[in-house]
Amino acid sequence: MDKCEINDKLSSQQSESSDLIYADDCLFIYDPMQTGCSINSILDTLTSQFRKLISKKLEPNYFLCIKINNNKIIEACDRAQKEILIKNPDLNKASVRIDTLHVTLLAFYLRDEQEIDFFYTKLEESRILFEDLKNFELTFQGISTFGDRVIYADLLKDDHFNDLIKFQKNLVKVAEQMSLPLFEKKFSPHLTLMKLSKAKNLLKKGIKKINKEFYEHLSDSYFGIESVAKINMCSIREKDTLGKFYKTYWEFDLNKL
Repeated sequence: MDKCEINDKLSSQQSESSDLIYADDCLFIYDPMQTGCSINSILDTLTSQFRKLISKKLEPNYFLCIKINNNKIIEACDRAQKEILIKNPDLNKASVRIDTLHVTLLAFYLRDEQEIDFFYTKLEESRILFEDLKNFELTFQGISTFGDRVIYADLLKDDHFNDLIKFQKNLVKVAEQMSLPLFEKKFSPHLTLMKLSKAKNLLKKGIKKINKEFYEHLSDSYFGIESVAKINMCSIREKDTLGKFYKTYWEFDLNKL
């Protein structure tokens, strides 16, 4: 019996409650004694169903990031945004709020606070992976873009940048040990200044790109150096009590390394 026949057979039996052991939306588990299918065949089909369920339903709800605390960087980003808005005021809604500036390291899905706490415990247990990260600094210089849809302050490609890449890879290792659904296929560290996805009104007008002439004069801008002392684990959907930065559930202190 091939997979198509198995799927057809399982689908035809979805209404027969006597065969159904467990169901969660589009994920169905059947008694192999009733279906006549082998365990391996059913497992293959369920794996396929589960992957479809994951890709269809799960979206990142938490992320690890480096919050920008250096006021010189914050002020420089603010000036850059304002200079771009002078050339095109319509991009105002595409601007990232200055008090939310951060570098995303990892975006993922967590089910509950138990998993939130467990992730922190796993990082603590894996500190040896991060022992080289001392006097960790990020230098922001220049402005670049992702397909003219996202404008960001770039990072200087120095030894600290290489340390950041290594650090993020080790974070991925810890997350994979927990089998967390991850949503960053390629890590491209950056500090977002503007993104069109925030400006739905512009997208509705058919504006799909931010013209280079609005920001190319800032291509060599120097923003400053951020000394990285901790990593924040934040909610994508919630703000902190002041309604400014993202709600932070815990911080991973690098000074303990």
